[in-house]
Formats: sequence, structure tokens, C-alpha cells
Amino acid sequence: MVTEAARRRRVMVRPVMDWYAAVDGVDAVMLGGSTARGDADRWSDVEVGVFWQRPPTEAERLAVAGAADVRLVNVDGPPWDDHLYLGEPRPDGLLVEVAHTLTQTVENALDELLSGKPDGQVMQLAQGIIDGREVIGPRADLVARWQERVATYPRDLALAVVRYNGNIEKFWRWQMFHERDNPLLVAREFVRMTNQLLTVLYALNGRYSGHVLAFKRLDALDLPLAPPSLPTRLRAVFDRPAPEGAQTLHDLVEETFDLVERHLPEVDVAALRATFRSDRKPLD
Repeated sequence: MVTEAARRRRVMVRPVMDWYAAVDGVDAVMLGGSTARGDADRWSDVEVGVFWQRPPTEAERLAVAGAADVRLVNVDGPPWDDHLYLGEPRPDGLLVEVAHTLTQTVENALDELLSGKPDGQVMQLAQGIIDGREVIGPRADLVARWQERVATYPRDLALAVVRYNGNIEKFWRWQMFHERDNPLLVAREFVRMTNQLLTVLYALNGRYSGHVLAFKRLDALDLPLAPPSLPTRLRAVFDRPAPEGAQTLHDLVEETFDLVERHLPEVDVAALRATFRSDRKPLD
């Protein structure tokens, strides 16, 4: 089901996509993110990927027809990121986040990723390609080929991601920060470990994830292999007093290790558990 917010955003951004697709040197233009998936809400911006044969010039990036305002976020790429505002100038217009990159850069990055070398940004790119819709441009078939390449999540990649992100260390630090009455650092530790936990679960389920924003809709995680009541329990980590939240997080990590043992027996889960369970006793 496509939300009304997604429909409206697709209509608004299509002239911008058509403009990019007609620029000499552009291979393909792709709609991404929640607008492409169809689950955009009133807070959602729009994501557009532009794949180039050559680096775009600053003049080309600034000359987008139909944009009320354009801001070049970075000049060193690839990728090169721009913010466009439709309807009204910033900050009131609809934000369109445009990621420009080279076709060859994508090819090289996918080669590395699919050989079992995890990289957060490239995994984010892979998921963006999977979500991509309304692809246009003279070489639009490129995106279909990339989507076919990343459709199967390599087991070697899952093993590498789980071995790295399953190394959840210094769990005890939440207690140190709690005793120091520092809720900011308690929350930071909970976010760090929860992000690692979810990245492991994504890999276990053959899903690409390289950024905490991949988890911004907890009720739409779509992870068949996961501890029961995962979204509710994740919220409890942050909603309850720190000792209760820590216990909930502890249980989720241990249950996730159980799943890894069952489905990825090549991983040395005993070593991951030893790291996670290591403790530091304060001196009296």
C-alpha cells in the first residue's frame, strides 16, 4: 500500500528526475527511500540517486529546473550530495536529498561488497538500490542489473558483518554512567549496542544495513529471524529506568547470539559472548 504522502512526493519530484535524466553524462536517475517504498509520511523527505558517466559540474548541480532552492552539501566526491527544495525555498519547501555518484564507482563498490567485505556506506547503497523505483535515463537498465546482483545476500558477507558487529564490548559502561548520573552517556551506550544488535539481525536475515537510520521505523523491521516482540522490547530499552533497560538489552543480545549459533554456526559465538559478558568491577 502506497501512502498519500508518498504519492504526492512522487508527483512533485518527477520533473526534477526528468531534468536530471536529460543532462548529458547522466546514465540513470532513481527514486529512493520511503517515497520509493511507498511508506513516506508527513515528515519524510525525498531521496534521488543520479548516476553519472563523469563527475557533475557545480553549475549542473545548481541549475536544476523546478527547484525553488539548491544547496551543495559537499564538493568532494563521489558521492556528491545536494539538497533541493521544491515548492518553497529552504527550509519550508519539500526537501529532496540528491546523491550524485559515478556509475563505475557503484560497480566497484558492489564488487567489493559482494565479495564479502562489509562497508556501512556500501551496504546502505545496496539497500537503496533494492528500494529504488521509477528509474529513468538512457542507461536505466543499469539499476535493474544492480538490483539483480544484490538480491541475494552473500553468506560470506553475513559472516563478516556478524563477526564484526557481534563484538559488543564494554556492556558494563552503562552502569558507570548511570552511577555518575549521566543519562546522556547511558543513552549513547544503549544506542551503540542496539545499533550493533540490529546490524547483526539484519545480516542474519540477509538484509543490508549500514546506518542507524535504517532502523527508524521499528514496527517495519521485517526480520523473521529475531527475538520475539523485538520492537516493543527495543522501545523498553530507552523508555524504562536504566537498570531495567539494560536488562532488556542484555536479554536481546543473548537471544540474538542464540540465533547466530543456530543459523551461522561458522561464527565463534562463544568468543562474542565472552566479550559481551566481560565485566569491570569498580574499586571501593
